[in-house]
Amino acid sequence: MKRTFCVFALPVIAIITNSTAQTTIETFAGTDELIIEAWFFKPLSRDYKFTIFSLNDAVIEYDTEEAEFVSYTIIGYDVWKGFGPVSGGRVFDGRASALAGIQWANTGERFLITTNITTEIRDAPFYEWYLLAQYRFPLNEKLNFFGQLQNSTNFNSDSHLFTFQRLRVGAGLKKFQFGLGLNTYQFGNGWDFEIDPGVFLRLEF
Repeated sequence: MKRTFCVFALPVIAIITNSTAQTTIETFAGTDELIIEAWFFKPLSRDYKFTIFSLNDAVIEYDTEEAEFVSYTIIGYDVWKGFGPVSGGRVFDGRASALAGIQWANTGERFLITTNITTEIRDAPFYEWYLLAQYRFPLNEKLNFFGQLQNSTNFNSDSHLFTFQRLRVGAGLKKFQFGLGLNTYQFGNGWDFEIDPGVFLRLEF
């Protein structure tokens, strides 16, 4: 059954367009699917004690034209050198859950790393390990190298559910990044493997 899909503007986008935040909208066109992703990472206080990370995306299968939507937001508190507790919420495949866990985050002029382990606050919870790592450096006066890796590993008390990686390697020109991408997936206890290469275009502001 066909379903229409729309990525709505993030409700807090007005407060994240400053030099200390990174906000991204990306389209990835693979051989099997189209992914539209919007995320941001922002300090909520001048001393970076509080941060917010939000990821919203849709995976649209070419064969069925069905879209799977994920919305995920956590607020973290830096207790010591980027380590600290997080709390937030997630909506995934119609399953809405509050989240709690622990995070480590670090940012610099050329890199961004944020990783966390969270659990749903509910009976029979899902657990997740999430990683976002990004690196860039100048190639010449106009172009920058851009590289990014995302990993999400999801499991419950009994088994591994699924894991994905999203690798992006390319170049940046002003507010745009573009290049080659590779999505890989592993499913179930057997870690059945799938791969989807493609290209990406990002707008960052």
